[in-house]
Amino acid sequence: IYLFALSVLPKSLFRRFPLRAVARFSRLLELTTRILWPVLALGEWIARHLIARGKAAPRLFAAREELKLITVQSERGGALSSAERAIIHNVVDFTSIKVRDVMIPLEKTVSITPEEEPGKVLRLSEQRGIDRFPVVEKTRPIGLVNVFDLLVDASPPRRLRDYMRRIISASEHESAYRVVRRLRAARLGLAAVFDSRQKFIGIVALEDLVRQLVRG
Repeated sequence: IYLFALSVLPKSLFRRFPLRAVARFSRLLELTTRILWPVLALGEWIARHLIARGKAAPRLFAAREELKLITVQSERGGALSSAERAIIHNVVDFTSIKVRDVMIPLEKTVSITPEEEPGKVLRLSEQRGIDRFPVVEKTRPIGLVNVFDLLVDASPPRRLRDYMRRIISASEHESAYRVVRRLRAARLGLAAVFDSRQKFIGIVALEDLVRQLVRG
């Protein structure tokens, strides 16, 4: 009877007549709020100025090395396998890796010009095993071409410029982790890398960044 009268019945009535029930008890709820407000305000002040004062913010790990040490100990205790421990170490170390550590330098970059014929780009892709090319005009990257766009296009042959996508710019000192997030957000797989003087010095591909993350 107690459960039905104080729990089941009130909930059923509020679900059946929500607006009427709220309107009927609105004055009572408002009066209760005014009466209890000083008590709530006092409790909040005590929690903010007395209880929380001098209490250090909790932290999970002091540094990356501490986390790596914990994973080594977990591996020795049998809680982690060697492969799982290696993956965790790679993820932790990846946050300190810069773009310059994984980029392809300009002298090894295979690029194309906007005047190239689409058929020639397809042949180059087959020869070099590359599916994305930076488009360079007067030593500056102006976009990228995905070979997949050329293969699925059923329209008459067009200029290469018609297949160009935008390309993301990255600094050689930028965090590799940040570039991964930017590439994924833009749904692109390639970024042009520049030095501190804004000189084009190479490219970095999403698969190279992921390979660095999961290596070993």
